[in-house]
Amino acid sequence: MKISAVIFDMDGVIFDTERISRRVWQLAEKEFHIRLDDEFFVQIMGVNHLHVFDIYTKFLGDYELGKTIFEWRHGHIKEIIDTEGVTVKKGFNEIISYLNRENIHQALATASYPDRVAYLFEKSGIKNPFRVMITGNMIQHSKPDPEIYLRAAAELGIPITECMIIEDSINGIRGGIASGAMTVMVPDMVSPTEEIIRETFSIENSLLNVIDLIEANNHETFIPK
Repeated sequence: MKISAVIFDMDGVIFDTERISRRVWQLAEKEFHIRLDDEFFVQIMGVNHLHVFDIYTKFLGDYELGKTIFEWRHGHIKEIIDTEGVTVKKGFNEIISYLNRENIHQALATASYPDRVAYLFEKSGIKNPFRVMITGNMIQHSKPDPEIYLRAAAELGIPITECMIIEDSINGIRGGIASGAMTVMVPDMVSPTEEIIRETFSIENSLLNVIDLIEANNHETFIPK
């Protein structure tokens, strides 16, 4: 199937923000005397504000504590980004240029809200290339529900089966697979599980490799696994 559109996640795919987030979580553990395991971080990635407190409550056992930590963390993350800026992931500028040359449509599908999207693009120093953006405030169901990807495809006017989704989180990958799209993982802070390795269209080391993948697929030289 030809790839007619690419739908991007943002955190961990476009911007190197997951490391900042994990760094601030380590500070939060000390500040609030809590301990969180890897399962917490897997579950929280890709979840919008409507559902994030359910996960906080599940692991912390206290909704109000979760809300306090949420606000504390976001203040510290903003302070770091205001001071240090935010790094664009390797290959993002190149893949956008490639997609434009090939007339392949693009959309953003992120659990973040519009103000944070604008903030990160501003702090990164690059122009936001996305005409279609589906953000966390626009959906009812968080990843791994496929709603956000199906809506992005509908806004683009492209069948979901002709879309490639690029994600770095387990929630994102599961949602992409459930949508029926060609789902690619570019791992960041989380390694692919056996389930993800088995069910994804491909796992690539960087967005530069994704360019080669699209080129091979659309010119019928890609050999499916």
